[in-house]
Amino acid sequence: MISLRRVSKSYDHGRVHAVRDIDLDAAEGELLVLLGESGCGKTTTLKMINRLIEPSAGTIHIGGEDVCTINPTELRRRIGYVFQGIGLFPHMTVGQNVGTLPRLLKWARNDIDARTDELLSLVGLSQEDYASRYPSELSGGQQQRIGVARALAARPSVLLMDEPFGALDPI
Repeated sequence: MISLRRVSKSYDHGRVHAVRDIDLDAAEGELLVLLGESGCGKTTTLKMINRLIEPSAGTIHIGGEDVCTINPTELRRRIGYVFQGIGLFPHMTVGQNVGTLPRLLKWARNDIDARTDELLSLVGLSQEDYASRYPSELSGGQQQRIGVARALAARPSVLLMDEPFGALDPI
């Protein structure tokens, strides 16, 4: 499903390498973990997969399609992404944050509400108690759980998670 071939990312006209010649295959349904020291290129690799960063060299395919041929916005709407820094929209409620992508994809309001309720329950935060709160009213662990729920909201075929559980509270 995901294939990287000789993917590299360099900066400063090729003098600084964030990622160098990575080859990687992840089959549909497979769980794959990128493990390494801080600064070794894990986040850069994830960001290249969904084109938040363009690779300097190599090719990336998802479902046999070269990601560089896909409109970046369209590509990102197909991929769930949990950011290392959580990345919730501070001006939106929890419910609005979770429903962001389904709304952009023009889902029916009742489908968005049902999916939001389902995902809040899945991450252990009831709709009644949390949907109308703002991210600043949540603990770091609760914010991370909302980030995971938001990434799952549109039922993506690919889910990229960048240190998603670093501050989770016990459930």
